[in-house]
Amino acid sequence: MKLRISPAAAAVLLASGIFTSGLRAATAPAAIPFENDAAFNVTLSNNNPSKVVIDGELITSISGPSGAYDQSTTEDGALILSPLVAQNFTLFIQTDHGSSLSLNVRPQTGNGKTLRFTPMSPPLRKNDDAKAWEEGQTYEKTLVALSRAVVNGQVPDDYVEYPVSRMTAYTPATSVRLTPERQFIGNHLRVVRFRMNNPGSITQSLRERDFWRKGVRAVMLSQNQLYAGGEGYAWIVFSDDGVPRS
Repeated sequence: MKLRISPAAAAVLLASGIFTSGLRAATAPAAIPFENDAAFNVTLSNNNPSKVVIDGELITSISGPSGAYDQSTTEDGALILSPLVAQNFTLFIQTDHGSSLSLNVRPQTGNGKTLRFTPMSPPLRKNDDAKAWEEGQTYEKTLVALSRAVVNGQVPDDYVEYPVSRMTAYTPATSVRLTPERQFIGNHLRVVRFRMNNPGSITQSLRERDFWRKGVRAVMLSQNQLYAGGEGYAWIVFSDDGVPRS
């Protein structure tokens, strides 16, 4: 049996296809990773508003040249920004978690856009309970207690877990591959558990001194050797309020 479609029905189907294809959503903007005080060159429409989002944080402070832009914030902490001038200007943005960045804005006519940024630095925090625990004994005893706890799968109750994406780069002088898995932050100290993997074809000897970098205060290794293709764990305690410096 042949299926017959009238010219009118065909026209309706064709129009429907064109209509629905026109409703396809635009691709969501990719998040741009940044560390504190990073600067970005951006082109923004000066005849349509644009949106600036800092993932997981609320934008609380915006500063720039007076009269150069119009701005408002949404309930979820995003920034709605509209340049009012044709000249380039710089905008400084801060969040409730201490993240900061600057935008070197180049205004031009066009469509608005969404800029999404993901902080890489650990957020600023005030953790009085963790501070009391850390300062309630000598620095050496605090490091020993923290090291023993994390090796045994425990963490002080007052430490807060943050995503490992919220940490700066850590590249020790070791040939094994390190993958951060968990991160716990106190007031002065931060501990990260790394999975170690030996991608090579020979056994690698592991030495704690190879994992030391400026800002590292303690190193614990699950083993002293890692066979080819083998895995293990490293627990690294950082200081300077959790921000290791290279």
